Amino acid sequence: MRDSQQQATARGPEIQASSFAGLLRGYRFSVCTDRVATESALDVRRRVYRENCGYDVPVPDDYDARSWLLLAEHVDSGEAVGTMRITPRSAGPLEAEEYFRLPRHLLSPHTAEVTRFAILPEHRRGHGIMPGVSFGLFKLLINFLDEIGARHAVVCSKEERIWTYEWLCFRRTGLVASYAKLANAAHELLTVELQELRQRREHPLWEFVFTSRPAEMVLPPPTAQFGPVRYLGPRPVSIAATE
Repeated sequence: MRDSQQQATARGPEIQASSFAGLLRGYRFSVCTDRVATESALDVRRRVYRENCGYDVPVPDDYDARSWLLLAEHVDSGEAVGTMRITPRSAGPLEAEEYFRLPRHLLSPHTAEVTRFAILPEHRRGHGIMPGVSFGLFKLLINFLDEIGARHAVVCSKEERIWTYEWLCFRRTGLVASYAKLANAAHELLTVELQELRQRREHPLWEFVFTSRPAEMVLPPPTAQFGPVRYLGPRPVSIAATE
């Protein structure tokens, strides 16, 4: 199964940026800036992590109070269907640091962690490549990391999903640990340097991620002053302010 998925994803170079953008039709992708959006994102995570996967994790947890949540919505139904969390290290230790001693270059306020990636089962289907919800959340992730001035992103992944992150230019560190809170499943730490990612112009996703501005993507204005989940906790420390 994994081989067939890898082969399908490897066909990505044949697809133009416009084709990637077409995958987003029918969805809306945004950064949560109010209570309603945040509750919707948390509900998706709760349904996927607790109900579908059976993980005994609190939703929300302590990291949510100092993280931003991304949200994918199905436009016609208005249903929240996907979410992802961005935790800046400028606001405190990352969740990964519960299990790993980070490499020295990642011990920086300019490092951000990507966690709690969740998509409702009926919206995970793709046509030979990753589904549109995954593409949309990934584009929003990279564009928003640019806005907050992050230099590195880290993610912890199960072995069977690592190939997806590698295709998205994350690199394996060789650091593996059992995640007690996720049924003791083994996770490997992967990382990507945002500047290096910007230079990978040969990658089939480059134009889609860095130059396209699809209507389905909603980024907050650069001057927006909002907390990631204001009613749960304070706004994360600005990464740019630490320079």
